[in-house]
Amino acid sequence: MKKILVSCKRGETTAAVLVDGQLEAIYSASDDNPRLSGNIYKGRVQNFLPGMNAVFVDIGRDKNVFLQFKSTQKFSVGQNVLIQIEKESVGTKAARATLNFSLAGQFLIFLPTLGYIGVSNKIRGDERDRLHALAKKIRPNETGLIVRTAAEGCDEKTLSDELAALQKLWERILERNSKRKPPALLYNDNDLIEKILRNEPDTENFIVDNLKVLRKLNELVPPEKIFFHEGDAQIFETFGIADEISDVHKRELPLPSGGQIIFDKTEALTAIDVNTGKFVGRNFDETILRTNLEAAELILRQLKLRDIGGIIIVDFIDMASDDDKRTLMNFLRERARIDRNKTTIVDMTPLGLVEITRHGNCN
Repeated sequence: MKKILVSCKRGETTAAVLVDGQLEAIYSASDDNPRLSGNIYKGRVQNFLPGMNAVFVDIGRDKNVFLQFKSTQKFSVGQNVLIQIEKESVGTKAARATLNFSLAGQFLIFLPTLGYIGVSNKIRGDERDRLHALAKKIRPNETGLIVRTAAEGCDEKTLSDELAALQKLWERILERNSKRKPPALLYNDNDLIEKILRNEPDTENFIVDNLKVLRKLNELVPPEKIFFHEGDAQIFETFGIADEISDVHKRELPLPSGGQIIFDKTEALTAIDVNTGKFVGRNFDETILRTNLEAAELILRQLKLRDIGGIIIVDFIDMASDDDKRTLMNFLRERARIDRNKTTIVDMTPLGLVEITRHGNCN
């Protein structure tokens, strides 16, 4: 059974997805620091970077966003441009924009400017072939579609109806683009409730502690699925997940054996260090392997809960045995399959660093 708990405190909204009582995902939004990823803007070119095929675009925020383009495309300072944010700013790096637009629905992702068809890697066999053929059949000319995992088992009418709605949304965006002066936000993809409903379609219950959220859900979800949380205890404490939610904001987390893992996010990647701490068992090699396996399980869980995407480098404790190294890598690859986001355990380098890539939600 899937239920979603939504709590609003001091301008911060946090939603926790529980499946059979287990915390599976966390969504968050802040009034003070709203996310930009997925938003579509009409911007104005501010700076041209010669030799890089790149410009900085003013979208009306504190920082301009970075846009790289093909050599066949031409831009000039002061030119208006329609862009979508594909990556949030990190540190001193500006947010990154693209000219390849995507609009996500529950079952499909509509690509209005790309002639590409794809199917979720989670769908395999005959069903994958069926959905690929269906997507090819229903897509408009010179556009593309990505079939999401939730589309498994869907019929043509269901997919066609959603595609029609996404096409109308794109038409509204183009209409706004023709009428508004830059910089202007044309489409906001970061409404937390709408994103949750799109990504978690099989939710059976919503439990909220905020009347504004309650009213919005009542417009979108059958009322019998919605419950208002009352009482002195916070909603996450009531369901026993407050500590686990708090952990996703911590740099250091303890391991059951006494070791710890340390997260450091840089502009280019996420680095994770594994330490044994003070505990050393009777058998040194056995202790190291056990600590690394504990760390591997916790790291994969935290990647999911923190929604960490991109390149991840993990510095596990050095192991002398090749068998122990294979045990660790096999464990990582097996557990990574559980993540609904594509997570690839690339390899262990000669220095003992494990390379991981993961597709984040930008949630």
